[in-house]
Amino acid sequence: MDHRWLVLVAAFLIVGPAQPAEAENTQNRPEVKQRLEKIADIEDEKKEIAKRPALLPSFIEKATLSGFAEFNYDYVDVTDTEDEDSGSSSDFFISSLELGLRVIFNEWAKTKLVVNAEDVWKDDGEAQVQLDEAIVTLKCPWIPAYFTGGKTVLPFGVFEDHMISGTLTEDLYEIDDVGATLGLAPEFLELDISVTVYEGENIIENIENFGNHAFSPDREKANGLDSYIANLTLEPLGEDSAFGLFYENEPGADRRNQSAGAALTVNYRNFTLDTEFITALAREKGEDDEENKESAWFVALAFQPLKALELATRYEAFYDDRHGDQDEILDDRFLAGFNYSFCDFFTFSFEYRHSVFEKEKDSNAADEQNEFRFQLALEF
Repeated sequence: MDHRWLVLVAAFLIVGPAQPAEAENTQNRPEVKQRLEKIADIEDEKKEIAKRPALLPSFIEKATLSGFAEFNYDYVDVTDTEDEDSGSSSDFFISSLELGLRVIFNEWAKTKLVVNAEDVWKDDGEAQVQLDEAIVTLKCPWIPAYFTGGKTVLPFGVFEDHMISGTLTEDLYEIDDVGATLGLAPEFLELDISVTVYEGENIIENIENFGNHAFSPDREKANGLDSYIANLTLEPLGEDSAFGLFYENEPGADRRNQSAGAALTVNYRNFTLDTEFITALAREKGEDDEENKESAWFVALAFQPLKALELATRYEAFYDDRHGDQDEILDDRFLAGFNYSFCDFFTFSFEYRHSVFEKEKDSNAADEQNEFRFQLALEF
């Protein structure tokens, strides 16, 4: 453990003196993959473009480099949910290291590259440096249309949270793949309507990894650009609210897998309410010959009594649509914690997470689990 703390101190010395490229709004502290999206704010981009020379600006004037590192200490009272007597454990690791490069060529085109590594030094994980995002966005200044293509988190689900752990809906329904999005974004109510095409069977694979679906033994994976997403978002009350509807359709073994959902965010004074619901509309039959049309939802509340302090809590639940109880399938979960920003680039967070699982009769699996998480985030 000594060498890990040396790395923590070194990272603080390196990152600490640096000035943030663009400070994050502590009231709406987003999740890991949403942070770099905040940097690409449209109004800031317009200001940047206006400052540049009209002819052949240098690469340095076009580019913005940013990144962050997150150091976690986790304690869990049941290490292995397969065995309720497995005992407690703790772990110190780097949950995320990320470096991003954003280049605004002009008002027509911009690009973003993000390289990251997750779960570095984690006891049960293998960290790998990977290309997390590589996208190009084209936008016509005369009409409210845009095109985005490349590898990124595609526009299905919102997954808004204010805590260390991402939402249950994100765990189940995030689509991180190569795709192409064509959208319309008029200024009216900040409306954004888009259609995305991509290759993959992301959601059914997420459900299978989660443990609520088992592929048929003779199942063959589909090939081709045969998956798509329809997405609509708007802000009916301006910055005080945001509403989204989304639908996805992916190929399956005997039928196509389809999911749909909705999300709502409401801001009132120092309070923020977030809620999201996603459900399966159709599922391919699994190993047990059942369709298992699962659903998941959450409701979260954040309160900012001070500029530097944010308190947050969240409740989330999962419905598996299966007969009887199955070991280790999440039933519901409660989380509570806080974020304290010492400055624009230095945030300390704490989270308590209590999970309740289904349990088969006479099973030795755990039916609940308690986790305590501490995180130090350094940004530049």
